[in-house]
Amino acid sequence: MLRIREAERADRPFVRRLFDEALAPHYGGDHRAHADRVLDAHLGGGHDRHGHFSLLQRMFLLVEREGRSGLVHVVYKRQGTVKISPLIVAPGHRNGGGRGSALLRAAETFALGHTARQIYCTVAETNAPALRFFRGHGFVDAGSAVGQYKPDVREFMLYKPLIPASREAPERGPLRLREVEDRDWPTLRKLVLAAFAPHCEGVNDRWVQSLVDGHARRAGRDVNAKFKDVHVVADERDEVRGVAATGPKKGGSVKVMPLCAASDAAWRTLLRELPARVGGPGTRLYTHQAPDARSTAALQRHGWRLEGLLPGAYHTTQSMAQWGYLT
Repeated sequence: MLRIREAERADRPFVRRLFDEALAPHYGGDHRAHADRVLDAHLGGGHDRHGHFSLLQRMFLLVEREGRSGLVHVVYKRQGTVKISPLIVAPGHRNGGGRGSALLRAAETFALGHTARQIYCTVAETNAPALRFFRGHGFVDAGSAVGQYKPDVREFMLYKPLIPASREAPERGPLRLREVEDRDWPTLRKLVLAAFAPHCEGVNDRWVQSLVDGHARRAGRDVNAKFKDVHVVADERDEVRGVAATGPKKGGSVKVMPLCAASDAAWRTLLRELPARVGGPGTRLYTHQAPDARSTAALQRHGWRLEGLLPGAYHTTQSMAQWGYLT
């Protein structure tokens, strides 16, 4: 029988030992001192006097008949998110018995109880079981950095949305991806201009007309003709809710631009179905996007990787992000 309870003063030897055993292979620093600091914050009402963004900290232990078998420490941040730092199942108990899932449920229950919109963590690439665990429980890769917590070790940043950032109305019925039709261009124009004109100088009616002209040249499949294949996401009334224009480059990659959608559901349909329409396995896609929360979350969730930031490339005072995807 698995039971979750809050950590107590008598748990200090267990917490210190577990931090040291589990974290030392993947992270630098004094892990026993780390354990003391976060346990003291928990025991002191959840307040870390040295934490700049921390509002509340809690530590939960997993207990079963044989004794304590794991822990999770969570930090509620000023910005309305919760960090897991760390979640550990004790050695000898990592046998697929659902202990990690029980600890994660406790962390998510805490986060939801404080109306956190997101829960996140970082995991070293050397800790493959932990990476599989978090990815298998709905966490999305946000990126990685080498040497963040230990020299030459890559650290992955992962997050899981808890409360939808968007309160948009649901789509009318199912969405589908299809090739653009002549009657779609007026709605497509409005969608594209709304998405890109604020972030890209020169995006206007003439730019949209260049998409129309490029799509008309697609029959020849001549790379030098700069042709475009244009697909749209349509709702049950066949109204356009998302757009993707693709064109091959001389090096074999495919540029996807514009790529935009009017809702989260339309983004999901677009990114889920577009790769199969563009090329066979091994085709590299890339796109340029203004780094807003909706498009970033959608691209990350569907396996796109941030490749660079281009300051001033499309607008004097703004940056554009380049994202890549390998089919």
